[in-house]
Amino acid sequence: MRAGVVRRILPIIAGPLMLVGLYAAAAAGEPGPEMPATSVATAVTATVKAPGNGFVGWVWKELTDEASLTVGYGTMKWALDIQRTSDGASGRLVQRDDSSLYVSYSTKPFFFKESNFGYTVMVNYHGFDMTKQEIENDKFADFGTEMHGYVVYAVPTLYYQWGEHRQKGRFVRIGFGAGVGAARFSGTVRLSTGEVVHTSQHDVEPRLAVSNFLIARWNHVGIQFSFASPRVYGDGYDAKVRDASIYATYTFNF
Repeated sequence: MRAGVVRRILPIIAGPLMLVGLYAAAAAGEPGPEMPATSVATAVTATVKAPGNGFVGWVWKELTDEASLTVGYGTMKWALDIQRTSDGASGRLVQRDDSSLYVSYSTKPFFFKESNFGYTVMVNYHGFDMTKQEIENDKFADFGTEMHGYVVYAVPTLYYQWGEHRQKGRFVRIGFGAGVGAARFSGTVRLSTGEVVHTSQHDVEPRLAVSNFLIARWNHVGIQFSFASPRVYGDGYDAKVRDASIYATYTFNF
């Protein structure tokens, strides 16, 4: 009974634990938040040796057994809303990219008994390079401002699934989740007052992040739509990152 409870709880806490690991790696390995101009969801590769027996080995098995890694190619739309806390002056930087890469890790999906409801944990990492600002709805201008950085979030998600209840099956899944996310960024933005100011966030601090997604998969191949919105705080500015994307995907199952 106790082992079963731990088995159920572990995937829920896995996201924050992995996010902490990503924070540490990012803080130790990068002097600043500048990212390449090409939109790449993640650019980190590593060789990991599985732990042996014992508690650590058991945890490793629970986090990787029937987990999945999804890669995709498609369209991404970014928006970064920045508001100065002293007077409310604001600005929105945007990035529109029709050829972006996507990588996402997901723990083993669990279903509630025999129902179509279940839960999993998704971990995503995105870099952004914004050089335009939105002046009206879907109208953009180049003021010479730019913002570079990345966002990472780990979100436990609840979902409803139509179709087969297996990773290599055929199904449609819709889900929503709330977890933790963070961003590092640095650059300039033109505020509603006409000022061009510099703002940055170098400390990786976990904040509330929400995410929802729609997945249609035929065995390993699928189409995925996702939206995420972690909120971060800079030096005298509040910032909210919005990421909407649609990808053709291929999923590798562990």
